[in-house]
Amino acid sequence: MRTFTIQPLNKACMEACQLRVDNLTKPIYSLAQLEKIAVRLAGIYNVEQPNHISNSVLIFAGDTAVDGMQNHTKGQESLQAVTRLGSGHSATEAAARKLKASVHIVDVGLEQSTETVSGVINKKVAPGAKFFGKGPAMTVAEMEDALEVGFAMAKELASKGVQAVALGNVGERTLLSALAVTAAITQYPMMELLTDNECTLSIQEKAERLTATLARYELTPEKPLQILQCVGSLDIAAMVGFYLGAAENRLAVVFDNAVTGAALLVAHAINPAVMDFVFQSAAYNEPVHKAQMKFLEISPYLYYNLEIDEALGSVMGLSVVDAALHMLNDMKTFGEATVTVAEDGPGNKRQDGR
Repeated sequence: MRTFTIQPLNKACMEACQLRVDNLTKPIYSLAQLEKIAVRLAGIYNVEQPNHISNSVLIFAGDTAVDGMQNHTKGQESLQAVTRLGSGHSATEAAARKLKASVHIVDVGLEQSTETVSGVINKKVAPGAKFFGKGPAMTVAEMEDALEVGFAMAKELASKGVQAVALGNVGERTLLSALAVTAAITQYPMMELLTDNECTLSIQEKAERLTATLARYELTPEKPLQILQCVGSLDIAAMVGFYLGAAENRLAVVFDNAVTGAALLVAHAINPAVMDFVFQSAAYNEPVHKAQMKFLEISPYLYYNLEIDEALGSVMGLSVVDAALHMLNDMKTFGEATVTVAEDGPGNKRQDGR
């Protein structure tokens, strides 16, 4: 993997932004996460009062376990999804337009060809990741190439002036990779990560089989790239590269589901500083997603009971980032509104009438 450098957040800008936030005409700390988001954006962008940032949506597409027994559709569902996304008529596209966010769909590992699909950027490393129950999900070279796709997309978007990105995925059986990566990084018991479904196996039986499969690779959290190569997927690898590249290029990234969360777990294991540049969004009922939030010690902002991937949850989270900037710039301070500041309580030390 290429070398990269993540510079720390600008503390001076954050302190100046926090002082303005504290002096907005509201009870101090009353807007909770919106305040924290605004202050962190100041640290990311090296400016005391960020405003009018350029947004984008980035969706990586890749199929998982293409040689597995459960692959009945041979990637046709994923092909239909990216075709619909590329046409500009998806829910994601509709939400993105409200934020004036461009949408980029990158085929890094779909089973079917997308060379003739409108609106899809073809960066295919391989036609899908393999089933880790038979052998490693991808070769080291494939993993490196997928990581590089993510790094390159971060650099490209940054060069175009993009400042905040809603990250998403499309792909068949991607939750399987997310499950395996999450289990290997967190070391949580497999039983905590599984749900009952129509499979003939019980949760206990599935847990035993998956635990035994992962044990064969002797995976440890200290070796995130080995975890990624053995049980990850091409789209997850590309997102890992993007998270790290985004942090290097000082882009804010909003993630949503268990697949984007699995990539974040790997990126975090490689360099924890990546978390300074990442914002959570939607909550999901999926145990894998809940485990990721628990491990990263963060809580989602939103709950929509979404049953669709395609970055929709991330775009909705991007709207929260947008709301934080509106708070910062559209509200007046006590001084600007000529309103009396707090004379007692927690605000009396921070609100000075500026």
